[in-house]
Amino acid sequence: MAADEVLQQMRVCGNEMNDAKRLACYDAAIGRTETSDDVGLTGKLLRSKRQEAGLTDAAPKSVHAKVVAVTRPPAGKFTVTLDNGQVWSQQESIDFPLEVGDEVTIRSGLLGALWLGAGHRNQETRVARTR
Repeated sequence: MAADEVLQQMRVCGNEMNDAKRLACYDAAIGRTETSDDVGLTGKLLRSKRQEAGLTDAAPKSVHAKVVAVTRPPAGKFTVTLDNGQVWSQQESIDFPLEVGDEVTIRSGLLGALWLGAGHRNQETRVARTR
């Protein structure tokens, strides 16, 4: 973003009366997305601070979809395509039977891990989004 655009955005932010929203606007104008003030906050308190500032979570906490394709290369880790167009790859080498038509949920775990679980089994496997 050009310096003139940043300066213009800063002027717009200055008109915001709510302190938290004004600070969030300034942070967004300069490209700052996280602050060191968030260290040590519980998830609930951090969500409350972000909501007060008018910010929303970038991604949902979980995704529910149906499997439309599964590929298993020789290494054994699968790649799955979901009906929402997302493609996910298994990140660990465990036997996890998955078939076209299965309904799955992908949820966030600790430290940014993402877990895929199929509704008909009591097991999950770590995945990463590839597309």
